[in-house]
Amino acid sequence: MKNPFLTGANIYLSPLLKKDISDKYIGWLNDKDVCRDNSHSTFPNTKSKTLAYIKSLVDSKDEIAFAIRWKKNDIHIGNIAIKKIDRINRSAELAIIIGDKNYWNKGAGSEAYSLMINYGFNTLNLNRISSGQTVNNTGMINVCEKMGMRKEGLLREVLYKNGEYLDAVIYSILKKDFKKNKYMTR
Repeated sequence: MKNPFLTGANIYLSPLLKKDISDKYIGWLNDKDVCRDNSHSTFPNTKSKTLAYIKSLVDSKDEIAFAIRWKKNDIHIGNIAIKKIDRINRSAELAIIIGDKNYWNKGAGSEAYSLMINYGFNTLNLNRISSGQTVNNTGMINVCEKMGMRKEGLLREVLYKNGEYLDAVIYSILKKDFKKNKYMTR
């Protein structure tokens, strides 16, 4: 394993570093299927844009991002970030991309969310963690519900992609709910 920070059954999270920038990684951010239901796409994405993002993390006080790696082969399959960290109100947002389509529907998103929610509540001492995704992103909606997150509301036509406005649904979990969630305490 390459610098594991948080470890799950099938994945581990490691710091997202300059050396993670590859044609494959940049390709995820330019893939319309991968970015169909998220706000990651700023087509075209380039090595310089990706490098600027990773460099911005070094001094960031409100975002922490990790590479998601498959344990059996150490392959970088995606990224997850806890962002918009508000230390006064003790809240933050989760964002994820599973870029390697070979690892879709294998539980990596759920496992990464579980690790990050645990980290957010137990290490960062947050009280609330939220996650937003388009209403069409049923995979991530299922992950949120599996994590015990509750639907808070709908943001109408908040994202413009592929020539249309998309609605997004917001989910959140509170620390007191997290302590009761059996999935999170395994």
